[in-house]
Amino acid sequence: MISFRIHPKAAAWLCAGFLATAGMAVAQQPSFYVRGKQAFAEKRYAEAAKLFDESATANEAAADPTAADSLLMEGKALSNIGDLAAADRVLNRYLRKDERSAPALYLLGYVLQRENKPRESLTTFTKAAAVRTPVAEDLRIVALDYVLLNDYLDAIRWLTRAVKLDPLNAAAWYDLGRSQMNQGNFVAAQQAFDHTLALSPKDVKALNNLGLSYEAQNRIPDALHAYELAISYQKEAAHPSEQPLLNDGNLLISLNRAVDAIAVLEPAIQIAPKDAKCHEALGRAYLQAKRLPEAQQQFEQAVSLAPDNPRLHYQLGRLYHLTGAEEKAAAEFKLSEKLYGSHSTSDGK
Repeated sequence: MISFRIHPKAAAWLCAGFLATAGMAVAQQPSFYVRGKQAFAEKRYAEAAKLFDESATANEAAADPTAADSLLMEGKALSNIGDLAAADRVLNRYLRKDERSAPALYLLGYVLQRENKPRESLTTFTKAAAVRTPVAEDLRIVALDYVLLNDYLDAIRWLTRAVKLDPLNAAAWYDLGRSQMNQGNFVAAQQAFDHTLALSPKDVKALNNLGLSYEAQNRIPDALHAYELAISYQKEAAHPSEQPLLNDGNLLISLNRAVDAIAVLEPAIQIAPKDAKCHEALGRAYLQAKRLPEAQQQFEQAVSLAPDNPRLHYQLGRLYHLTGAEEKAAAEFKLSEKLYGSHSTSDGK
């Protein structure tokens, strides 16, 4: 009988070697791919993109099948940080390896839409749909391509299909409302925004647009309430929007409620100090309240921000006339008339 025996000293040496090797394995860092997945899960997208790029490069050289998945994940990470050009390149690189990858095609369609390339995006979505039936969110992005092409009827058609597929898609309802508004169908727009708000009650953009829809229907108390809700919900926001304040202020001016309008338009200026419309609205409110020096300051600021706007020059000219600065008024009226061209300056009132 043959027996293989190991000398005790040799056994000890082998055991020590095994333990050292095991220790090295334990100490070894996880792969770029694993670390990238972890970073992506934790929404550290910039870090994830770099790790997936390292993984794709290393695994491609080693003919590892995870190289392609690394490219797809890198594309996702890049799209999340808004590096659309890089995402476009990475996804096209992936598709050269697998041209019928539905996830890559749908993601590329989304990236192209955000790059303001609607025709290329629609072509890509058509290829994707031949591989896998689109879901509601895919149809929403298709609709946004049509919005970029100024084709609101097709946008409404695809958004209507999207909300039928997924009635809980608040973004699709919102986009449908915006598209209906563009077509002048304010009742349908209001209904779409109602759906959005049923799903996301504190959606400031939806409330602001709901206010516009009500205003277009001459439902003034409802419009004011919608704007006020939008303003209240964004008070603690890191990046509030001036739009509900501006819309509320303009409506209050039309109701001759100058003091209330000033109260909402002054904060609008703080949010958007370089928005000519905000300065114009606050100027109108000050003018209505007979606060002429402040009105002049706001109109002058509006003109400096939008010097090619004939309406602003006309309004500033009217204010100069009210304050007795006739030479300045004449200059503004002349400039307004020149900018309007063949149109009468009365169009700017």
